[in-house]
Amino acid sequence: MTTLKFPQALLAALLLALPVTGFSATDTTTAAAVQKAFMQFDQNPNRGWRPLQLQRNYQGASDAILQFMSQHAAQLNPWQNASLAFHLGHVYALMDDRADAIRWFRKSISYHVMGNPAYAQGFIAFLQNDKQALLADRHSVAVDDPGPWQSEDLKEMDAMIDYFGSPFEAAWGALNCIGTGAKADPQWAKFCRTLSVKYHYIYAQHIATTHSR
Repeated sequence: MTTLKFPQALLAALLLALPVTGFSATDTTTAAAVQKAFMQFDQNPNRGWRPLQLQRNYQGASDAILQFMSQHAAQLNPWQNASLAFHLGHVYALMDDRADAIRWFRKSISYHVMGNPAYAQGFIAFLQNDKQALLADRHSVAVDDPGPWQSEDLKEMDAMIDYFGSPFEAAWGALNCIGTGAKADPQWAKFCRTLSVKYHYIYAQHIATTHSR
């Protein structure tokens, strides 16, 4: 899950305005993506930078977020800047560009003074190969960070723990593609097939280890 926290009442109202549809990779270029309003660009799974990410066009997704931040700078509030920075860090992590990912995760914390920044800090710990810090951040989210996204946040942190030492893309692919049976959409199926090929050995080893416990 890559949705940064948002005030719950306002989030509910805004989400009602979004179309409820299956995935449709309509924003296939940076130019198309950045023309959206913030909620369409950053929070709608069918629009903005997310279709580019799902195509594994991580460079296009990162370019779209950077261009959106620049083009809409005057209208963005601190939470919106934080969300965009967090998602930019996420895309750089998928690219295995660890230095830029860490830099933007840290910006997401500084843009939006979170009561508990442990979720974002967990990504930094993973990228810095600091498992003890990742475990501590996971505990902090579990104990101190109740809310509508907590269970999804913990799933992503658990994937990073399970695949610690592997590229972040492998952990994220495992979370979204292994054993869920829920990726029937052609775009998701294509994404998962490419990851299964790329990380076949990692996934096979993980499954073998899990079943032997």
